[in-house]
Amino acid sequence: MDFRIFALSLLLWLFPYGASASEQLDELTALIYQYPAKAFSQISTLEKQQTPENSTDIDRLRVSILKCQNLLQLGENEAAINLAQLGEAKAKQLKLDQARPYFLICQADANLNYNNIQNALPLLDSAITLARRYQQPQALVDALRLRGQLDTDTDNFSSAIEDLRLAIDIYPDLHTQTQNWVWPPQAYIYAAMGNLLYATHDFPQAMYYTNLGIQSSDAKGKVLHIILRNAARIAFDNQEFAYSDQLEQQSKALLPELGSPLELAYSYAILASISLDKGRIDTAEEYLSIAINTFKKQNQLLAMMRSTRLLAQIRFAQNQDEAALILMKSAIEQGESLKQYSDLKWFYGILDDYYTKKGDFQQAHAYLLKRFQAAELANQVMNHNRILQFKARLNQQDIQQVTTDSIINNPSLIQELDLDWAYSTLFLVIMAVLGGAIWYFIDKQNNRAPSSTVDEQPLSPLEQLKMALHSAKQGNYPLTLLLFNASQIRQVDMSPLQDELLHKLREQDKLIRYSMDEIVILLPHTSAMGAQRVVNQLTAAIQPWQGSSRVNIGIAALQQFDTLESLIKRASINQLGKLKVGESPQNHYSPAK
Repeated sequence: MDFRIFALSLLLWLFPYGASASEQLDELTALIYQYPAKAFSQISTLEKQQTPENSTDIDRLRVSILKCQNLLQLGENEAAINLAQLGEAKAKQLKLDQARPYFLICQADANLNYNNIQNALPLLDSAITLARRYQQPQALVDALRLRGQLDTDTDNFSSAIEDLRLAIDIYPDLHTQTQNWVWPPQAYIYAAMGNLLYATHDFPQAMYYTNLGIQSSDAKGKVLHIILRNAARIAFDNQEFAYSDQLEQQSKALLPELGSPLELAYSYAILASISLDKGRIDTAEEYLSIAINTFKKQNQLLAMMRSTRLLAQIRFAQNQDEAALILMKSAIEQGESLKQYSDLKWFYGILDDYYTKKGDFQQAHAYLLKRFQAAELANQVMNHNRILQFKARLNQQDIQQVTTDSIINNPSLIQELDLDWAYSTLFLVIMAVLGGAIWYFIDKQNNRAPSSTVDEQPLSPLEQLKMALHSAKQGNYPLTLLLFNASQIRQVDMSPLQDELLHKLREQDKLIRYSMDEIVILLPHTSAMGAQRVVNQLTAAIQPWQGSSRVNIGIAALQQFDTLESLIKRASINQLGKLKVGESPQNHYSPAK
């Protein structure tokens, strides 16, 4: 009896200690993004204090994950890759596979900072697969954010919007997992969506999501500085010049919050680009000289190449054409050496425009051809990377199938999990309570007299859509889905608009409010050609409600393998494609790059 009392007292004493340690690491998670230099100091102290006697394997592994992300925030990409590789191996050794996606994300992020897409894509796909398998929404959100940013940079907008929408939807569920590890600020998710919409030239919506990021509770320190800096660019291109200046000033005020010279250099380079576009040439040159000095000292070759190009543009603006041409040729040599074809495409375009304005059409034509060649090489590299990505996904599916078969054939699951006595005890208590509850409800159900009449619940609108899809497949008749984005229509007008649309449709057609800004219409016994005629009728009805902005309705015809989700996804891609085709060419600079 005395021993049991002692054990219980010890457990009650240790519980608040464990909770306190967990809360400390949770606070550190926010700190590594907001104030990375301060976080690095705290992590170093924690590492010195941790021993096998006073900390668990999970706590030590989590500190490694936090340190890896912290190194990324400080620009120490090589150190982050090395730590991530060691950390993943340690997680495998400890059979803590739920921690592996976080180390893979850290490796992928560092490779993206080196513009090494070939390594980053398979790492991100593996991280997403593991995050789903082990139910790790914190890892899933971060991986989707990074992949969405990568797809934005490579103009793969349909894939990017799918990943970022999913990340925004999942974010509220981050803390449903039993063990916290690390997660990105919500402000970064909104900022990534804002950058995507900016890249598609939807400046008002880009500004909307960026403002959501600014207003997020975790937008502090470095996080707030980065979002304000991007917002200044978006506001400027959205013709909100005064607001852009205000955002730029707020961003500059937060420069002292950046803890490392490399972080400051990247910010000064981007602020120099914004100042150049605003016509403040001297300010742009001053900022860029600070950035270039740091890039040279730290041997940042990619950053040096892009800074050289920006300095050339400043020299062009100062009418120092000879100096500008020398700098452009230097940037091109660096780009060819680093095989940065996407950048080279941009560099050749600058020289093409320059010689065209000067009337030297022979030189302009030569650089135009080089621009097309660079674009072709950039596409070849990206296609090669995509093929590697798809092969990696197929390989992961095969591995997952083998793993599933081995788990089915192995009944000793608890032994494989290697839980310690505390978790085992907790598991048994929960199972006992759950078993008692199930027994109680079964007994109660057996004693209840069966009801003579059962009222069938009416199907929800979503279930009606799924039933219509099922019927179309069974009956082998055509069916087409329409998707309309109603974000330009006031919420108070949505109900009368839906009534008007219903009057335009047939009785068997289905219309539902799929989300806050999306209306889905299902047209049974209708081909894609017939659906286009319906779209023309609906467009005429919607236009007065929407005002001057163009009505854009996506179309997707049912195929045998389709689900409702895949059909809506294809309609969304069709809608986005129409939007992209309908836009006029504009400046392709994106703050996401």
